[in-house]
Amino acid sequence: MKPDTSTPLKHGAQGLPEGQAACSADGAEGSAAVRQATAPPPAAEVPRYHTEKYGSLLIGDSEFAIPVAALQEIVNEPEHISPVPLAPAFMLGLFNLRGKIVPVIDLRRLLEFPASDTVHARKVAIIEHGEHCIGLLFDRTGEVLNGKGVARVDFRPNGDGIKDVVIDGVLKFDGGERLVQILDPHELLHLEKLPRAANETGKEGVKLSRGRKLACVSFQTGHTTCAIDLRYVKEVRTVPALEQSLLAGGNVIGTANLRGVILPVIDFRGFMGDDAKFVLGATFPKERRMLIIETKEGPVGLMVFSIDSILPYFEDEVLPFAKLALPRGDLVNGCLLDKNNQIVMMLDPEKLLTEPSFLAAAKSCQEVFPPSTAEQDAVELEARAARRTFIKFTFEKRFALDTSRVSEVINRPGDLLEPPFSLSFVEGILNLRGELITLFNPRVLYGLPPASGQDQKVLIFSHDSQKFGILVDSVDEIIITTENRVAELKALDQQNASRSITEDVTGCLQHKTADGRHESILILDTTALVDRCFQSA
Repeated sequence: MKPDTSTPLKHGAQGLPEGQAACSADGAEGSAAVRQATAPPPAAEVPRYHTEKYGSLLIGDSEFAIPVAALQEIVNEPEHISPVPLAPAFMLGLFNLRGKIVPVIDLRRLLEFPASDTVHARKVAIIEHGEHCIGLLFDRTGEVLNGKGVARVDFRPNGDGIKDVVIDGVLKFDGGERLVQILDPHELLHLEKLPRAANETGKEGVKLSRGRKLACVSFQTGHTTCAIDLRYVKEVRTVPALEQSLLAGGNVIGTANLRGVILPVIDFRGFMGDDAKFVLGATFPKERRMLIIETKEGPVGLMVFSIDSILPYFEDEVLPFAKLALPRGDLVNGCLLDKNNQIVMMLDPEKLLTEPSFLAAAKSCQEVFPPSTAEQDAVELEARAARRTFIKFTFEKRFALDTSRVSEVINRPGDLLEPPFSLSFVEGILNLRGELITLFNPRVLYGLPPASGQDQKVLIFSHDSQKFGILVDSVDEIIITTENRVAELKALDQQNASRSITEDVTGCLQHKTADGRHESILILDTTALVDRCFQSA
């Protein structure tokens, strides 16, 4: 077979790249008469004999080969793949392979094969080069091929598409009856051809000096779970009523009045490149949340789908990954693994605070709606005061808990263990990464009616070196406030709560809502709650 060298690289019915120069290695197709009648082909198109081995994989009936030196292992298609913002169609997302974050590429889409209607267990080939690795999703495995004595025809890129450069050549078996296309792992990884690195140096030293434990808030932007360090978040709250403003445009969907300060609200899902953008004037679910960050030009609100959890982490737990086909890779520091071992994209707060579109929106908003002098003085005074961060949650009434007392916030597990004792206020025992934690139901403990909702949360806290959990109806928002807004609870029960609950609170948080209302939130004393449980037991 000798394709015409003038046509571009395309996949034929058999999946063979057509339109590249090919010559025989055994001489059956390259007789002396042909060599005399034609000029010698370019050196890059002359077939070569190779002694390296290849692993073969199939997409439909088309066979591809990867050098064994680059092929680390083949695993089953993971059950959960975390999507990546702004990724092209051929990049499915990321998955966790024994603590390593691996991007997954769908070879069928990358090489522009038609979608398959056949449902079968697919495989992922893990290829590695240097410090990065990726996974290639394909239909089924082939065999180990020995390239010794087999003709190989090398291709030169003949187009601008990725598929035109990732196919390095073709191996000819059985006298040209069987053609196997060679994938170039270096092109797939988009990396320079560097020597392989061990990547183990210094890991033990890092573990010995992990530094201060940090906390981040995780949230949904659509189909992707992201997180940002809490130190860079001024406030997290329910999205208030948005005003249609002349500033709206692009990803700015309107403005909000936050206690007298007007700030632009950004559709963060649209900013991250999702096609399903918020439409100005449309309604949105009540649970939509807004993260407020303070740029040098003023505050900006980032509207997200929902707040998931508060995740504690050390800096060395942020795992790097190959930012393949990630146009906004500059916004991502790496990944964290949550309690379910699912991937959370860790955003770079410094990049968000200096994002040009955010700065422009904040500056325009401050120019159109300048805050009064009194408001500026109040903001500066509050900024100088000692800051405290609380989680606001609900079980019948609204309560708050200092985030320093909370180690984690998780969804209510469905597989709680039955305790070896019978206490009505013990919901069960949960297994959190091998640690057994007693889960208290405060509604039962305080004689309140049962919860009507299904999406309950669990606040994990420590007491005397032991962890416990509180089952709550919902986690409403994160309140970042100052010490002067926290007061001791008055003796009189002014919160319209049961007497037993007021005995187990340590103070009252004065909070001003986004619409200007003042509310008082009871600060729960976890020590008093645990003592009550022990006394009841």
